[in-house]
Amino acid sequence: MERLFDALQNPMVVYAISFALVVGLAFLYGRKLFVKWIDGEIAKIRDELDAAHALRRIAEQTLEDCKIRQAQAESEAAGILVAARGRAEAVRKKADADLAAMIARREELASERIRLAETDALTQIRIAAIEQAAVLARRILSEKLTPETATLLVEEGITEVPSLKRIG
Repeated sequence: MERLFDALQNPMVVYAISFALVVGLAFLYGRKLFVKWIDGEIAKIRDELDAAHALRRIAEQTLEDCKIRQAQAESEAAGILVAARGRAEAVRKKADADLAAMIARREELASERIRLAETDALTQIRIAAIEQAAVLARRILSEKLTPETATLLVEEGITEVPSLKRIG
């Protein structure tokens, strides 16, 4: 026993025995608490993993829904594009037809204006020719007409007036 007391005098031996007692008591009494704590952590991790799996399933379902919506949107966009091209072609054809009709109307109006201008010009030329002929006739008559011939022509004109009224 003396050896035991001598050994207890060495602080390293006391520290070793104390350490062994603390570890032994901690293992004996703390094991249940440690295992309970570890089991709680495992349960938390398992719950988080289950939540992560649930979120992943939701995300995959959402991704699938988005792909379906995208396909529908692309299909609808293609339909809209086809319809828009059809409408654009119809509008272009109508615009071409309207332009051709407008050009035809303008050509017809221009032709009518030209015809009216020609008619007006011919009328003015005739009026000018008649006025010139009247001036020349006055001059010739005034140069060559004697008073007796003038009286005879006036009387002849007066007798023709009633017959002119029937013509007009």
